[in-house]
Amino acid sequence: MNPTVSVIVPCYNSSGTVERTLDSLRAQTLRDMEIVVINDGSKDNTLEVLEKYAETYPDFNMHIYSKENEGIAEARNFGLRHVTGEYIGFLDSDDYTTEDMYRTMYSKAKEDDYELVVSNFYWVNSKGKREEKEGPYACGPEMMVNLFAVLWNKIYRHDLIRSLDFEFPYGNRYEDAYYLYLMTSHLSHIAFVDQAFVHYIQSENSITHNNNEEVKNMINVFEGINKYYKEHLLMEKYHDALEYIHIRFFLGNSFLRSSRIKNKQDRTYTIRLGWDLLNREYPEWHKNPYLKQGGAKNLYFRMVYGWNIYFFAWIFRHFKKENL
Repeated sequence: MNPTVSVIVPCYNSSGTVERTLDSLRAQTLRDMEIVVINDGSKDNTLEVLEKYAETYPDFNMHIYSKENEGIAEARNFGLRHVTGEYIGFLDSDDYTTEDMYRTMYSKAKEDDYELVVSNFYWVNSKGKREEKEGPYACGPEMMVNLFAVLWNKIYRHDLIRSLDFEFPYGNRYEDAYYLYLMTSHLSHIAFVDQAFVHYIQSENSITHNNNEEVKNMINVFEGINKYYKEHLLMEKYHDALEYIHIRFFLGNSFLRSSRIKNKQDRTYTIRLGWDLLNREYPEWHKNPYLKQGGAKNLYFRMVYGWNIYFFAWIFRHFKKENL
């Protein structure tokens, strides 16, 4: 009999945090779970920590795989090739969750054989913890506009994952955004749990919060998203939603990180890459219907033009705005 839920845990140099992650999974009140841990070529003693954990808790259904380092996207693809559970979850090796997460999520999924179940989560940093609510939203364009493009506060029906005609994009960051925005077009039956479980640790040293040239990966990812929707003849249905997420990423969080790149030439170049992609793919984006909705973010987006974009970059660089 297959496990109820398989949880994929990619690890890279995670020796200092992964035990807490595994403790939170071992404490789950849902029984018959499977934990698939991928040691992605760690250069520290992560593998030793994992093997010791397995030896200490022999009844814990954890499978450890080691592979050469190819990045988190390929580690997740590797994990998906090895899971056997009815539903699949993801948890990063520096995050942790409450003991009732997967029991609650799985129970909700089984109420009506849902393809996807979404929960709230906690942002955790040096200033404390706050709950982030996700949903509810409908499938289709509404989901694309409103979802949080993170994997770990959701569980996915295994047969849905197997039916998808794409994987996580090899070698790129923002692989979760790519995967979820493509998955959006395949979903018709989703549910929500209005509880927070995962504690998402925002470390200043995290790769996703460093202002380096890896933010350029978002260009590759969004080019891939556009290509997929064009090839599958879905642009008409999803045009406005796709346009809006481009606005939100390339004038929002990615723009914020780009504005923090220390090297001026590289900073200017990276900002221009996002700006050019947005205007090349969606030249009339200022007319996007979602921009007409209220809120400070949409007001800011409507104010940005080619002649003042570097002025806003200067503001975000010097006034330490933390998110957009």
